[in-house]
Amino acid sequence: MLEGRKHPRTPDRFLLQISAVHDPLLNDLASVENLSARGLRVMSGRSWELGAHVDIESSARELTARARVVYCQPINATTFAVGLNFLTQANGSDAQSEQQK
Repeated sequence: MLEGRKHPRTPDRFLLQISAVHDPLLNDLASVENLSARGLRVMSGRSWELGAHVDIESSARELTARARVVYCQPINATTFAVGLNFLTQANGSDAQSEQQK
């Protein structure tokens, strides 16, 4: 587990599809670096707008969720580290209160 976080994150590697809620054609196949009950960090080939709501889906982990982009940091000219905070998960339960957006 990664130390120094409010919610423990576990290193895990798998692919997922990210799509912007406002424009599903704005999407990317991203690589997950780590995840927790509240969110995950991915490496994406594109920049994502802070605060944007995205849908994520991975058949590798049977994960479907809506999330909010909490950071997007350039790693190099073609790779961005993106932090995503879950808003809802596959079962429809809230992972985070809407008031904490």
